[in-house]
Amino acid sequence: MQFDFNKETTREGTHSVQYEGTEALFGVGGLEPFWIADMDIETPETIREAIKERLDNGIFGYTIWQNEQFYEPIKHWWQSRYNTVLSDTDIHYSPTVLFTAGEALRQVTKERDGIILTTPSYNKFPSLIESNNRKIVESPLIYDKDLKEYFLDVNHFTSLCERDDVSMYIHCNPHNPTGKVWTREELQTIKDICAANNIYLISDEIHMDFVRPKEDFVSLAALSEEGDQVLVASCLGKTFNLASIPHSYFVTKDRTLTKTLTEVTKEVYNVGNASSLALAAIEAAYTECNEWVDQLNNHILNNFEYVQKYIDDNLSQYLSLDIPRATYLGWISFEKSGFDAELVHKALVEVGGIAVSPGKLYLDYENKHFRFNVASSRARIEDGLIRIKKTFDYLYNERDKGSA
Repeated sequence: MQFDFNKETTREGTHSVQYEGTEALFGVGGLEPFWIADMDIETPETIREAIKERLDNGIFGYTIWQNEQFYEPIKHWWQSRYNTVLSDTDIHYSPTVLFTAGEALRQVTKERDGIILTTPSYNKFPSLIESNNRKIVESPLIYDKDLKEYFLDVNHFTSLCERDDVSMYIHCNPHNPTGKVWTREELQTIKDICAANNIYLISDEIHMDFVRPKEDFVSLAALSEEGDQVLVASCLGKTFNLASIPHSYFVTKDRTLTKTLTEVTKEVYNVGNASSLALAAIEAAYTECNEWVDQLNNHILNNFEYVQKYIDDNLSQYLSLDIPRATYLGWISFEKSGFDAELVHKALVEVGGIAVSPGKLYLDYENKHFRFNVASSRARIEDGLIRIKKTFDYLYNERDKGSA
């Protein structure tokens, strides 16, 4: 079956953060949004039908997640798609990925402990750390201009892990915002360094289904052994555009932390029951939507190739884009333009009428990047690129006037 990812969609009346929340964030109304990480693509019909069928039951009381409807689809997806075997005892329900990461942080680290982030970093991690009275410890990724790839500075990372005040590393796999796909060898190195220094390793793998090709994805769960201080968190939110149905799951062989997280989730926060709609979605997604995800990734790759060609043909003096091997988020650099970062980000809003995420949100201190979401129809991508070109043409003309 062929799926149409260029179908026009509407978010009108849905209270979408991407559309109805943009003005509050950017301070200007009427912007075309490409900033937040959700898709302007419909959730697969298979999942929608499964949710409708569950709705037809008419009762949505407290729901147990410890059942085959939860375990079996997840095990099937991981084994059939990523050749990773999980057991029921490895998999646990949680309200959200960030809830899992935050509660793990609170349970295994102390206030004022240092938490390592590779930078640039997903923007929610710094706030998660600081709001829990911990310290951000940065391990900047190294960008190789020849290979057009980001790499971990292993020596620097090791030195951070050896510090007495550092107790956790929050990993992003694949990496947001750069789109880096971590190799098995890189992951094993990271895991070994963390284990040697008693550093707890949390891996957010929410974008795992957007690795292209899918065979290149390696989860830290695949490298974990009994008792390892490693926890992997994921959900359907990104892959199937289900962010508004709270749910997630985590995978770990650390039985001590599992017991603690399960008890805290149930007894302290009273959020231990599953969403019945989420369980229906998990079953449908992970048993029937493999081909849909493959075609979606082809669509995303085609959009990235279009964006790269447009930049090469029209904006090469200002911008550069390395097509990421994962995620649907383009990490576009305007470093070679020479334009002031604040001026660029201001003009994108005021001249281009476009909302993209500035690099500074991701601890990219030079602020010479913006994040551009390509999980849309081709028509929306074309419109967004026209707005970006309008912005940089304006900046060029203003600079030319100033030098005349």
